Amino acid sequence: MGVLDAFKDMFTKKQKDRSFMTDDERELREYEENEYKPESKLADDAYAELIVGDCFPMKDSKGEHIGAVVVGTVSVGTFNVGDMVQIEASLKENTIRSQIVSIEQFRKVISSVSEGAHAGLLLRGVSCKQVRRNAIVKKLTGRSETPSD
Repeated sequence: MGVLDAFKDMFTKKQKDRSFMTDDERELREYEENEYKPESKLADDAYAELIVGDCFPMKDSKGEHIGAVVVGTVSVGTFNVGDMVQIEASLKENTIRSQIVSIEQFRKVISSVSEGAHAGLLLRGVSCKQVRRNAIVKKLTGRSETPSD
């Protein structure tokens, strides 16, 4: 193996090293990454909720606060990007309303997430100081352009 081969290997996409996994674990991981799409049995605009496990502040490239990522498990329904949500049992106020800007699951940006999945929701205009662990994020029916504060 020459210097050029080593240089080429640095920039080519390699298959993930899964040698430490058993065959069953490898097969399950490939299924989850490539084929599995959880779907809710409820209608798309129906009730949905996520139980918050943690919260992380988000800033844009200029360092300005844009919102917070609430991480948790979807217990019922389906959340989509653009949905209006309401956070129940927040610290400072009774409820906070916001809009989902982005959804991420296992380091992949996705457009929707269904019940049983663990995901992070980027909520516009929310501070981590306003949200506590075990708070409930509920989906409001219908969509709106701007959240009402």
